[in-house]
Formats: sequence, C-alpha cells, structure tokens
Amino acid sequence: MTLSLSSLRIAQVMLSSGFGGAERLFVDICQHLAEAGHRVQAVCHPEFVELKQLEHDRITVTTLKARWDFSPLARNKMRRALRNFQPNVIHTHLARGSMIAGSAAASLSIPVAANLHDYVKLKYYRKIDHFFPGTQHQKSYLMRHGVEQKDITVIPHFSRLTVASTPKDPRDFSHNTPVFTAFGRFAPEKGFPVLLQSIKMLHNDGLKARLILGGDGPQRGNLLELINTLGLKDFVTLPGWIDDTARFLDQSPFFVLPSWHEPFGIVILEAMARGNVIISTRVQGPREILDDSTAFLAEPGDPESLAAAMRKAWHNQDEAAAKAKKAWLVYQDQYAPEKIIPLFEQKYREMTAK
Repeated sequence: MTLSLSSLRIAQVMLSSGFGGAERLFVDICQHLAEAGHRVQAVCHPEFVELKQLEHDRITVTTLKARWDFSPLARNKMRRALRNFQPNVIHTHLARGSMIAGSAAASLSIPVAANLHDYVKLKYYRKIDHFFPGTQHQKSYLMRHGVEQKDITVIPHFSRLTVASTPKDPRDFSHNTPVFTAFGRFAPEKGFPVLLQSIKMLHNDGLKARLILGGDGPQRGNLLELINTLGLKDFVTLPGWIDDTARFLDQSPFFVLPSWHEPFGIVILEAMARGNVIISTRVQGPREILDDSTAFLAEPGDPESLAAAMRKAWHNQDEAAAKAKKAWLVYQDQYAPEKIIPLFEQKYREMTAK
C-alpha cells in the first residue's frame, strides 16, 4: 500500500467495556488521529460505554466481543476485520486486545505496537513488534523482562481536556476553609480511604476541610462506611462518576491524588491542564510527571504525610499558586495533544517503512 505524507490507516484496538485511564487514552488517540487526517479503525467491545465518543467521519468502529484471551474465534474475527480495513499499522491497548490483535496480525504482515497501561504480563504480548510505555519506569520494567531497547519508545499519555486560560490561585476562591477535590475509580489502589483518614486528621487539628470525591466503583460501600465511622458525613460529597472533568476540577483550587499504585495518572495531567494546585503521592507515574516545583508530594499509604502536604498547600498559598502555574506550563510544553500525537505518527511511519 502506498502512503501519502499526510495520511495513514491505523487500527486502534481496545476490547474492554468499562472506562478508565486506558480506555480514555484509546478514545483520545482515535479522535486526534482522525482530526489529523488519518483513517482510523476503532476495534472495541460492543458494550464499550463510550462508543459515542468514537463518532467521526474518519473513524470506522468495529465491535468485537472476546470471551477469553486465547479464543481462536476472536482471532479469526479480528483477522477479518483487519483485512477489511487494511491498516498500515495496529496500535493495541490492554492485554486482551494485544493478545488477539497481535495473533491476528501476524498472518497479515501488519506491524503491531502496544501501549503499556500497567506492569503487564508479557505472555500476552508475544506478537507485539513495538511497545509504547508511558514512563521510563515502565520502559525499565520491559527491559528487565527481556524486551530490547530498540523495540521500546517512551511516549507519555496526554489529555484532550481544554487548558485553563490561567492557573488557579487559592486566594481567588471564597472558601474560608480548604475544599479539596479528588476523583477516580473506587478501587483499593486509588488510596481513597487514606485520603479520608487525612481529612479526619486535618479536622483533629482544627482545619475543617471539605472533600468532593468523584467517581464510582467496587469500594463505594466501604468508603461510605468509613465516612460515617470518621464522622465526615457533613464534610464529604460523593457526586458519582464525573462526566465534565473541567467543571469538576474548577470547583476548587486543590486536587489530590492519594494512590498507592498509579502507572501513569492521566488525572494528574487533567489537573495540570486546569491549573489546579496538586497534592500527590510519590508513586510510579506521578513521580515522573511531578516534582517539588509543581506539586506538594506525600508518601503513599501514609495519612499523616498526605495530611501534612494538604495542610502545607492550604497554609502556603503563595507557594501553592506558584506550583500550580509551573505545572500548568509544564503540561502545555510536554503533555498537550499537539506535543504527543506527532510522536505516535513518527513511530507509526517508521514501523510501516520497515
């Protein structure tokens, strides 16, 4: 197939039905590649909750439901779908999509790249030609498990969230006591129980902080129980899953990420884009995105450390405003879509040329 300098045919494959960071990146890449003039095949689960976000003249949606990773039927369906679309390159997300698309593409001689969204089991990635980890830490993980450096390109994640016109200054808000925001899937690795314990510690010190905690998930019942146990019912609001991220983040100058484990952390990029003052644990992804000049940092799993960082952000508002501005500028310089999408395009062309 002859390629023009401006257009590629790219299959993006992601076979889960829910919506988290990996699925968000899948949707965002599909949209931006289509807007850049490429033809995109979005191969996804028929019950994918954000199918509507894939509506675009240059996006062909192909639905495929795979019951298990090694399914011959799923591989055959994938092979037919790819043969019909004839992509120049395939870009997969998560283990099931990478396993099935990699196996299907092998007989079609189409190069396959896989995005890393966590510290994966490489048995699902045996047919992958190239890897896109989001961080240097993930690259080191791949190399420790036998992937050659030439087959790895670190490309950070990005966000489509509209960049705020100015960064936030806590002094511009009318809150007499701090209002913190946090959101994500209510799962153990996100550390929301630690955040609630930190809020209680602030109360014990006389700082009656409020928390707006967006999201949903399997830990919701446990979080509600903990809120009642800590006596925080009047100070914690759970609005449910967040559809308008910008509006949510703009309720308060302060955003908290209390995770125990965070391979990248697109929510950090969103808070940076909106100019929030960020309080984050020192975990894998955020540790590469943030430093002491852009955020207030705490140790994971340590309510006292997190409470101390939150307290410092509230009581040192000049410093908080300076960190928010620096993070806002770093986002625009390093993590905006116009910085990231060309990196994918360049690697797609290199893979196709081979």
